[in-house]
Amino acid sequence: MVVKPTRNGSGIFASAEFARGQIIDKIGGRIVHHRVLWRRGGSFAANCIRFGPNTYLDPRTDVGRYLDHACEPNAGIRKWRNQLFLFAATRVRKGSEIVVDYSTTIGDDDIWTMRCNCGRMSCRTIVRRFGSMPTELRRKYIQNGLVPEFIIRTLEPVRGRRRHSERA
Repeated sequence: MVVKPTRNGSGIFASAEFARGQIIDKIGGRIVHHRVLWRRGGSFAANCIRFGPNTYLDPRTDVGRYLDHACEPNAGIRKWRNQLFLFAATRVRKGSEIVVDYSTTIGDDDIWTMRCNCGRMSCRTIVRRFGSMPTELRRKYIQNGLVPEFIIRTLEPVRGRRRHSERA
């Protein structure tokens, strides 16, 4: 993968073609507790990816730091053996930008939002928690394996759970 300028800063581009379902890369970094995000905030929090119920992955300078959002993603994030992997949700052509839908990594116990500038026809204009997405789109994403199980579990009603902030 190659980091190049995009309409919203820097993004990652495929240096090879990837078939649907193929692992593109492991997303490396260090695991931090959600309290660290609250303390540090800003661009640090905006670049972290939800890792578990109370933890996030700080990708530092790894590929995850440059992973952009699009309302029509061609990639997704899966957790396997306690690691995050970027995989092709559709066929990814060599040279195309690799994008995920950040909402698939924002639990219903999160309050983070972002104004979207993806430029896609289906743009939702605001990126929010997974449960706020249209029901059919949520169903499609779950059926296609684009939503980590720990995000799906946040859809279940939980009383007394403290809400926290994140970037997907």
